[in-house]
Amino acid sequence: MEPFTASARWSQYLHRTYDPTRLGLLALDTAVDQMLREPVCWDSGAASYGRRYGRTLERRVVKNTAELAGGLLTGEDLRYRMSRSSSLKVRFWNAVRSSVLAQMPDGTTRPAYTRFAAVTVTSMATGNWTRDPIRPSRLGRTLAWSTLDQVETNMIAEFGPDLRRFGTRVWKRVRPRP
Repeated sequence: MEPFTASARWSQYLHRTYDPTRLGLLALDTAVDQMLREPVCWDSGAASYGRRYGRTLERRVVKNTAELAGGLLTGEDLRYRMSRSSSLKVRFWNAVRSSVLAQMPDGTTRPAYTRFAAVTVTSMATGNWTRDPIRPSRLGRTLAWSTLDQVETNMIAEFGPDLRRFGTRVWKRVRPRP
């Protein structure tokens, strides 16, 4: 993978934060939260959905900005690197491991301190929205959920191309012929 320059970091930040597809997925994710009433501090009205979406976008901006700043300061590269293995087990563990590891400029890996710090900053900065006081248990829960979210993102990156190829093959077999 090419070096992670400040310019490349900025481009990735813009893509991860403001890409129209990602904003659409965020709207869908927010709709699911709205239906499940998560968190329960908001009602299920349309105005509440708009507020919920706005707060979710604000959390994304805070987290991604903290990751950008932390990455510039520490040199950590949090980009996901797909496994080159054909083994499902190896690919699966690569996705899981990569959710908590960062690559350094010298090629070594270490815990993703920048990601953990960004999650903590986001949790502390946005905690007043849900009226959930900042406690160690809340920060731990937030770090755990964030790690699981990153595992999910990595799994999609790792197995998404395979699932698209499989879907295309199935579609070609079942679609009506002219």
